[in-house]
Amino acid sequence: MDRSLWIAATGMEAQSTLTENIANNLSNVNTTAYKKGQVHFQDLFYQTVTQKGAETAGNNLPTGISLGTGVRVSSISKDFSSGTFKESAGRLDLAIAGDGFFEVSLPDGSQAYTRDGHFHRDASGNVVNENGLSLTAGITIDPTASTITIASDGTVNVTVAGVTSSAGNIQISRFANNEGLQPIGDNLFIATDASGNATTGTAGDDGRGLVRQGYLESSNVEVVKEMVTMIAAQRAYEVISKSIKTSDEMMRSATNLK
Repeated sequence: MDRSLWIAATGMEAQSTLTENIANNLSNVNTTAYKKGQVHFQDLFYQTVTQKGAETAGNNLPTGISLGTGVRVSSISKDFSSGTFKESAGRLDLAIAGDGFFEVSLPDGSQAYTRDGHFHRDASGNVVNENGLSLTAGITIDPTASTITIASDGTVNVTVAGVTSSAGNIQISRFANNEGLQPIGDNLFIATDASGNATTGTAGDDGRGLVRQGYLESSNVEVVKEMVTMIAAQRAYEVISKSIKTSDEMMRSATNLK
């Protein structure tokens, strides 16, 4: 009976982790360009009592006996499917229609990547995100610019005193494996050995998404699906906890036998 207690404990821990992930997804339902997490499970190793195919009385057993030892969370991956686009009045609000990320420079000089295109101009005219991190492309816009136009290929044109000129090009970065990116908070990801290095280039080239000015990407969390999954996790947790109670009662009954 002791085995069933440990098996049930792994199940309760796994369902608890699933619920924590759901809570995080729901908390970020309104976070710009948030990518929902998905929990993946694996069964634990098996203890073989009778080997499949073992010979008994001249016959080979067709099945055998293998007792499982529970479950574990194997990974929590990010779903990088696009969220819906919502129109914005910000001249530097950008969305990526398709695959890719905006590249920003961290204070230590390394690069991070984001789908959150809610950009601003700082006091020097540099294009930065909400935390003041500059686009690696180094776009600088004259504070006196009357219009800012960003084409689908990332080309930035500004009009100053009636004269239109280019202010640079916003590059888009892609990875061989988006799920290998490490989330670090603030809507940012960094590259890892699992993601591979970024390949950065012009929007629309080599499978990169196109830039859409005046739009922001919404979170891809689907509230109804998350709620259904949460209810299922809660029910599973309750049933597993009852199995612990049942195992305990059976052990008590066995102990009290006279």
